[in-house]
Amino acid sequence: MELPKVKLPAKIPFSFGKKKKARKVAALDIGSFGVKLVEVLFDEKDNATLVKTGFRSLAVGTIVDKDIRDREGLVFAIQNLVDEVDPEITEVGFSLAGHKVLVDKVQVPAPTGKGNRENQIREAVMVEAEQRIPTGIDSVQLDFVELGPTEDGKKINVLLIAARNELVEDYLGVVMDAGLVPVVIDLDSIALYNAFEFNHGIPQEGGIALVNVGHSLTNMAFILNGSLFSVRDISNAARSVWDRLQTELHLSTDDLKELMVGNIPLEESPSTRRAVSNATEDLGIGIGMAFSYFENMTNGAKIEKVYMSGGAVGIPFLVDSLAQKLNLPIELINSFGKIKFDPSMFEGKNLDLVRGINTVGIGVAIRTKEIV
Repeated sequence: MELPKVKLPAKIPFSFGKKKKARKVAALDIGSFGVKLVEVLFDEKDNATLVKTGFRSLAVGTIVDKDIRDREGLVFAIQNLVDEVDPEITEVGFSLAGHKVLVDKVQVPAPTGKGNRENQIREAVMVEAEQRIPTGIDSVQLDFVELGPTEDGKKINVLLIAARNELVEDYLGVVMDAGLVPVVIDLDSIALYNAFEFNHGIPQEGGIALVNVGHSLTNMAFILNGSLFSVRDISNAARSVWDRLQTELHLSTDDLKELMVGNIPLEESPSTRRAVSNATEDLGIGIGMAFSYFENMTNGAKIEKVYMSGGAVGIPFLVDSLAQKLNLPIELINSFGKIKFDPSMFEGKNLDLVRGINTVGIGVAIRTKEIV
């Protein structure tokens, strides 16, 4: 199968100054618990309006650790989702994450005044990739994100991204089998950054962490003094919290499923809060270890605030519990902050949860509108 020419991941930061035609874009976020689809309209000035969102849960085992196990089931879910949101959707962006994606921060020589700047950086990145990818660069799809110069100006900090060919081909194949044309492949953590940058802006001082807690994976983006510093994924995520809650609260499998989709509430009581605190222990440790990695990489810079998104924000008391464990303030990412939308679309729904599960999709849409 010939792969379409796609770019992984987004280039950041964006430039919003150019006048363009109004255009409607669609983006998929394919997770292990469910598939999300967002459609966003950008006008000539890049003002955004949310047209519609949609969600389809997946059967257990459809995707395991980001590996697709039930291809037909996933294709069917995407087709149904497109029919629900907008049957006229043909082009989409989507994103990747997981153990088959390597992200490494490297330094390459600053380009000279001769020749194409981006080509010079790309050639230098390829040299680094040859040394860092054991299976060779032919086994992966490569790209990079430029982070900025080193203090002495002689080198450039770059995020090297390498996605295994089989992972890219599997997800491309599913999207195309669903009748869609993939125009962008992004990275979950970069999409998280782009959604935050678009809706919140980037603080120019201090260290902050963007944390997207999905069902089986948590994506992070670290920002230091106004610039993206690095990204990271950890395997501690909402699934482990739910599994532990089932044990802590003695829930049946049916009750757990109803809680996970928000059909029944988790009652407010000291014992319930204690159960959630216990259930978030591993997640808190995993996030804390990632923060220690950031501190080590920056020679002592501290994370001062956390911005959180993902389906886990729908778990009652989870945000408060993590804030106590990390001893840091946590604010939810408002992925619709600068995006107009009709509130009636989400009548009767938990708006924080809707924003949380669509953050990555919004980020992919922001990237996609630069292409289509």
